[in-house]
Amino acid sequence: MTPAPVLSPTARWWLRRAWDVALFILGFFVTVMATGNVPGTQVEDSLTDLGAAVWLLTFLAWVTVFFRRRAPWLTLLAGLALAALGTEYLLFLLGAFHVLIRTEGRRRLAVAVGTVTVVTLYVVRATTTSWGYDVFGLDDGSGVSPWVATIAVAAMSLVVTAGSVALSLSRRATSAQRQRADAEQRRASTLGDELARQAERQDLAREIHDGLTNRLALLSMMGGNVARAVERGDPASAELARTLQAQSREALGDLRGLVHDLRQAPSDPTVPRGSMRAVPSLIADARAARTNVSAVVILDGIDTAPAALDAGVHRMAQESLTNAVKHAPDMPVSFYLEASPATGVRLRVTNPLATHGGGELGGSGMGLIGIGERAAALGGTAWTGAHEGEFIVDVTLPWTVEADGAGAGRASTVTP
Repeated sequence: MTPAPVLSPTARWWLRRAWDVALFILGFFVTVMATGNVPGTQVEDSLTDLGAAVWLLTFLAWVTVFFRRRAPWLTLLAGLALAALGTEYLLFLLGAFHVLIRTEGRRRLAVAVGTVTVVTLYVVRATTTSWGYDVFGLDDGSGVSPWVATIAVAAMSLVVTAGSVALSLSRRATSAQRQRADAEQRRASTLGDELARQAERQDLAREIHDGLTNRLALLSMMGGNVARAVERGDPASAELARTLQAQSREALGDLRGLVHDLRQAPSDPTVPRGSMRAVPSLIADARAARTNVSAVVILDGIDTAPAALDAGVHRMAQESLTNAVKHAPDMPVSFYLEASPATGVRLRVTNPLATHGGGELGGSGMGLIGIGERAAALGGTAWTGAHEGEFIVDVTLPWTVEADGAGAGRASTVTP
């Protein structure tokens, strides 16, 4: 359906002025024709001085039609003067219409009652006195009673006025509802955009925490190990230093990847970082930081793993190891990961509670919160906390296959 063309403001202004002029000409013509309703205005089809005065008053009264939108009460009073004079009540009804659509409550009711009263009094006077008898130029031979015609026209005029008021108010209410709906839609769109940006910020913060925190924790641990090895004259200090340098390059690569994500347009797809295939590398990095990690990793059919699940498991495994390295650096870590389309994903990382108040790095606890959020987002569950002298991270996730070919990925096992 083709939408109706929208007029420019200039075109609307000229259209309104043309309508005002047409209404003035039509109304003034009707009122001049009804001048004969006032006794003494005509003598043998000639206009008397009273008729000339009524004609001039009529002209001035109808000039107010040009101001009916800005000053409807002025038009109403001018029309009331013409109705009281006995010419007609067209201008009065026009003014009443504009007043009614601009008032509310009791004032609107009072104007409506007053309008009906004025028209009724006009009809009573026109049908019972010499005023208005010739309003239609009817006589006894026409077959139409003048008072019946007068009442019919008055009733029709009131009905048309009432209908016009109702239609105008209905259109105004519809327009107001449409504006409110548009405003609510814009507000909802703005809120949706803000929620999307908030979700992006949360995802980025989680990536920074889960990725860089792990790297920085390992770097700190390795730096301490290098310093102690140098102090002791340990020949392994050179190898530790090279490992520290390699970890630093990887941390720099992670940082560059996060900066790249920040520069992406909002519409660009987010590239998941990390994979379950890289979990053995995480374990190797933890061991390079002199953390005793006893690990079992069983991966089966990981080619069918959804990207979100693949990256999520990697991040949760990374954060679990980081948590153990930071808070219990001298304690052995037990790491178990099993993932397959048939059984889903089970991640369990445990370490004895530190006896000296935790590691030097400390933490805010956001990593464990992130594990719970990731597990919930993937439809699984996560339990983290101390139990019987151990700190446990236990995650269970369902497996949603994105493509056919379960078991296409090769199984791998890493043991101490």
